[in-house]
Amino acid sequence: MGSFADSPAGELRVWPLQLIFHNVGWYLLFEEDQVGHGQRLIRSERLDRLAMRQAHGDLRRSPEAHQAALKRLERLLHHSGGIYFGADLEQQLAIAGASPQRRSQALVTLRFCCAPWAFAFIREGLQRYPIEHTRFSRPLAGDTWWHHPRAPHVLDPGPAGTSHPYPVELDLPSWTVAADIDLRSWLFAFGGGLRIERPDALSQELVQRCQEAIEANGSKEPHPEGFSFRRRARPD
Repeated sequence: MGSFADSPAGELRVWPLQLIFHNVGWYLLFEEDQVGHGQRLIRSERLDRLAMRQAHGDLRRSPEAHQAALKRLERLLHHSGGIYFGADLEQQLAIAGASPQRRSQALVTLRFCCAPWAFAFIREGLQRYPIEHTRFSRPLAGDTWWHHPRAPHVLDPGPAGTSHPYPVELDLPSWTVAADIDLRSWLFAFGGGLRIERPDALSQELVQRCQEAIEANGSKEPHPEGFSFRRRARPD
C-alpha cells in the first residue's frame, strides 16, 4: 500500500487519542508509547492500514496524562492545518507548548505572491491555517473587492500592473513546510497563479515537480487544431 519515507512500519505500541476523518479516509491520531519518556511523538496513520495485534487491557495511564496529550494534539492540529506532525518530538513540543515565544521561534514563514485570479481564492481561506499566523496583501489602489473584516490584510502589495502583485505570508511548523502533502496539494494546484518567494527549497520543489510532469507528459505531436484549455476565474 502507499507509504511515505517517514511512514511507520511493523509493530507499533501506541496510546490512541482520537479518530478523525481527513480528506478521503479515517485516521487514528495517537501518541507513541516509549518507556521512560513522559511525552512522546504524536502521529497519524490511516485506519485501514492498521490491524490490532494485541490490546493490553490491564495497562492504563492517568487521566491527567491523557488529557495533556489531547491538549498537545489540539495545538498541533491548529498550527499544522492538517494531520501531519513531523517526526521530531522537540519540534512538536516547541509548537504545542505553552510558550508563545518558543512557538514563534519554531515557526517557518512561507511567503508567496499571487496573480489576481489566484488571490481571489486565497483570501477566502480564513480557516485553512491559523488566522493569527496569516497575513494577506492590502488592496492595490483602485481595487474594489470585498474582504472579511477579520481578514488580516496587512502586507504592502507589489507594483500595479505586475503579474503577481499580492503577497501572502503563513507562519507554519517546519514539518508542514518541509513535507506536508495537504499544503502542497493546495499550494501547487494554483500553478502559475503563485510565485513562491521563500523558503527557496519549496520553490525549487515546485520547479522540479513541474519539470518532471513535463518530461512525463510531454509530446512532440501537435495538438489538434482548436483544442485548448484556459483557466478562467473572476478576480473579484
